[in-house]
Amino acid sequence: MIAFIRERTEMLRIVIQAGADQETEKRSETREGMVTIRRTHMLCTIVAVVVVGAILLRIRSERFTPIVSDTRPARIPSIPGTLPLPHDYVADPRVDPAEAGRGPRRIISMAPSITEILCALGLADRLVGRTPYCLYPPSVRSVEVVGAMMDPNLAWIKALEPDLVLATSNSGRLNDGLAALDIRYEAVPHNSIAEIHVAIERIGVLCDRPFTARQLNDGIRADLAALVEIRKAMDLPAYRTLVCLGPVPVPPRAMFVAGPGLFLDELLRMAGGTNAAADVLHRSEGELPLEVLLLLNPEVILEFADQEMPQRMTDLYQSWRSVGVLSAIEHQRIGGVGGLEWLSAGPRVALELHRFISVLAGFDRWEGQ
Repeated sequence: MIAFIRERTEMLRIVIQAGADQETEKRSETREGMVTIRRTHMLCTIVAVVVVGAILLRIRSERFTPIVSDTRPARIPSIPGTLPLPHDYVADPRVDPAEAGRGPRRIISMAPSITEILCALGLADRLVGRTPYCLYPPSVRSVEVVGAMMDPNLAWIKALEPDLVLATSNSGRLNDGLAALDIRYEAVPHNSIAEIHVAIERIGVLCDRPFTARQLNDGIRADLAALVEIRKAMDLPAYRTLVCLGPVPVPPRAMFVAGPGLFLDELLRMAGGTNAAADVLHRSEGELPLEVLLLLNPEVILEFADQEMPQRMTDLYQSWRSVGVLSAIEHQRIGGVGGLEWLSAGPRVALELHRFISVLAGFDRWEGQ
């Protein structure tokens, strides 16, 4: 395009110079002829200015893409006031009065999602063991830590004399160890939204609170449906989005993201977005190298970070600009949807959908300003 401008400008210069030469040759002619030559000279100059200006305007309208300044403060999306906040069943359980005294007396949870389900069923006071990742509600932090799925303290688990140990269905080695100790344990699924409902129903039966579990599932389904209807009325753009399973790494490196089948992928679609990783990942989660991230070029990246401070975000954007052109970086569309505790597929799934919609709606408002 620059070469095109130079070529047209050179042609116009030649025309103007030719007009000037003609003026010199005809100085001896009549006054009327000289006026005509001057008018021709002026006309050529005006035409040159108009043509060059039009070309520059065309370049600006078709080729110019705004680039975020390195020194510009990072933006953090705010939550729309019109989006109702779903009930937090974990912090405020709704237990059927007839079932309040039922269930095992000593329970160990081997996953954050299970801990939240137990609390939502009103069984927080029955917990005697948890993993170091079970952090919500805050009251469970006083419960004994017995290791995690990959490094359980089986001796300590046995010493606590649990009536029931609950683990996720992918805890193969842990489940084998519990079986060897002759401890009662049960495994529940935890990947998809449908599996959240299955896990709640199953734990409700195991803990003799089936009606409370049924009410909990009904409440979650109603909350999700209400949020989806409100989101549809908001008419948000279908941003191509990556859901980073943790904070966006700084300095830039491969990113671990949600894939098809994970509850986070479902929440993203409920929120109106599309999973940019869906075409390259054929499992529920996976790692994407930098070159793949550049090819996918997501418009939005959602992250799970404990802090979303303006200085951290400014440093993040500046660091990732060195990788190449990424739309989410260029337009400052990285949004936090909570800390690492929100990576659990539990009863707060509607609250998490609220966060997804809120962040995407915040980016949409920026586009309209």
